[in-house]
Amino acid sequence: MRLISVLFALAALAACDRANTPEPKPAPPSIEVKEVAAADAYGEPGETVNDVAFWSHPSINFQGLLIAATDRGVSAFSIETGAQAGEIASGATDAVEVFYRGTAAAAAGYVLAARGGQYDLYAIDNATAAISKLTPVAAIPAANEFCVGRSGDVVTLYEVGDGSLTKRTLSIDAGGSTFSDAAPAAPVAGVASCHVDERTGDVITLDRDGAIKRIDPATGESFGLAFVSDKAPDSSTLFLTTQEGAEKNRGGVIAALNGPDGVITLIDETDGHALGAVRIKATFELEAVASATSIAAGFGNYGGVYRDGALAVVTRGDGAPIRLAPWNGVLSALGLPLGVTVDPRTPQPAVEVDSVLSIDFEEP
Repeated sequence: MRLISVLFALAALAACDRANTPEPKPAPPSIEVKEVAAADAYGEPGETVNDVAFWSHPSINFQGLLIAATDRGVSAFSIETGAQAGEIASGATDAVEVFYRGTAAAAAGYVLAARGGQYDLYAIDNATAAISKLTPVAAIPAANEFCVGRSGDVVTLYEVGDGSLTKRTLSIDAGGSTFSDAAPAAPVAGVASCHVDERTGDVITLDRDGAIKRIDPATGESFGLAFVSDKAPDSSTLFLTTQEGAEKNRGGVIAALNGPDGVITLIDETDGHALGAVRIKATFELEAVASATSIAAGFGNYGGVYRDGALAVVTRGDGAPIRLAPWNGVLSALGLPLGVTVDPRTPQPAVEVDSVLSIDFEEP
């Protein structure tokens, strides 16, 4: 009897230890890395580029721009030719985000840049693609990480600071721009970076522990999507698509960069499953990207090989700092089907069309 009592006591103690042991974090997916070729390289060898973003022309595919934050200021490169299309030398700039106000061809494009702990706002002319600097009416300190998006006619700046997510409304008029006071966007902590899905207004966040979440800023509710790695990515981006089929559905990809090895992991934006991983390989003209500092995705039609969008990778070394890979090349390397390109100026979800016929069933 004494032996049985001891065994029961040991079993109870083990059960107690299990109850007090925290659940282990889910293991990151084990993904085979595929190689994809960059079609173009932009920027001068040795030039420092800190961040990039895409601007879509309202009507001419070949007139899209790649916007870069450099140690000199904000530069624009023609996606078609790779030539520098303009520059505002305002000083070392850390980050850039492109956003639009309005819809379709009438949508006005802007660049929000972080420089020296403050925000600079630039307008891009739809006709000439020229960049001009606007003066904020009231300056606010720039966050280390931020994202910009719109829900209807409202443009919102989401800021990541001390692991929390806050939001400000951005208003632009003839006199300049104003930011509202910061308000909590969601009761979440540990956020490292964010992106706005403008089709729903939701915010996609990547946490410091590698978790990916979708947040409804209207309610503050968060929904876990995936666990991409055991740490925050060095950079991330969002690529939107519409999936073909019997019913057109919203689709998209969240891409997360592991900078030291230049590997970019792709996660499905709707259900969080791993799609694969890619690395920029060497070609006859370009060296492979051994490590990277930043990535960006352009999900518009930029013409030519970039008709289905593009992936920009920023690196440092002997070659040009920006490599551009066609999005169809990325998906081809992973054996994935292409979705329908979304117009970044009007990124609305596909709407189901009601049937012309209306049939009512009645019980006999």
